[in-house]
Amino acid sequence: MTNYIKSECYRVFHTKPVYLTALILSGLTLLFNMVLLLFHRYAPDFSYATTSFSYSNLVSQPMLYCLIAFFIAAILYEGENRNGTRKNSIAYGICRTNLFLGKCLISLFTAFLILIPTMAVYASSASLLLPRQGPVTMRDLFMEIPAVSLVATSSVVLGIFMLELFGQVIYSILAWYFIMFGIPKIIFLLSIKLEFLQTAALWMPANFFTNLGHPGMQVTTKTCITVWDTGAGMGKCLTAGGIGILLFSLWAIAALRKKDT
Repeated sequence: MTNYIKSECYRVFHTKPVYLTALILSGLTLLFNMVLLLFHRYAPDFSYATTSFSYSNLVSQPMLYCLIAFFIAAILYEGENRNGTRKNSIAYGICRTNLFLGKCLISLFTAFLILIPTMAVYASSASLLLPRQGPVTMRDLFMEIPAVSLVATSSVVLGIFMLELFGQVIYSILAWYFIMFGIPKIIFLLSIKLEFLQTAALWMPANFFTNLGHPGMQVTTKTCITVWDTGAGMGKCLTAGGIGILLFSLWAIAALRKKDT
């Protein structure tokens, strides 16, 4: 297991996709803030050229972290069937469960390393280029990271499992999206008629990270109310993420052990 993780670290950080992904994400954030700066200079009536509006694009969409985290995992492991890496690892005696756990650790570590420069460029460019106005502050931006951390981790665990289960990226993406976003929305809609589902619906991140929750997310040009504003809300974010990690991990381990037998 240790040797597998070491070899994967070497492979990951000696290939271009990781660095290219970090460069693209950092570049897009810088470009976005530069565009807002141009509007601020040449269109004085444009009211959105502020740090608040820049930050709000991420603060209002916490599930974006989950999408990017899964995207990074898919970049790292989408070609395993094609190049035979998984078969070679299994042939060397590494069980599927250990492969799964190793891939989760590598994906999370890689995502964290990509997050650091991206957020640094995002926050610093907005702060330096744009007027500091509006309700959404840098604190809201950075408090979002711990609030979403465990939910994003559960997203990676589920994503790696789907890649292991289906082998093909398109099916893995569709299954991952349905579980992370489709099922919560279906349960929420059902809970409108079936009251016993309301508690479950409002504990699902795809629901409570939007204005569907209670009191709900309200991030606009005039107000900034986030789930993690309070200790109870932050606790809910971390608890929901922890439950997701546990459930997806147990499901994955049970299914992969069955494949090994």
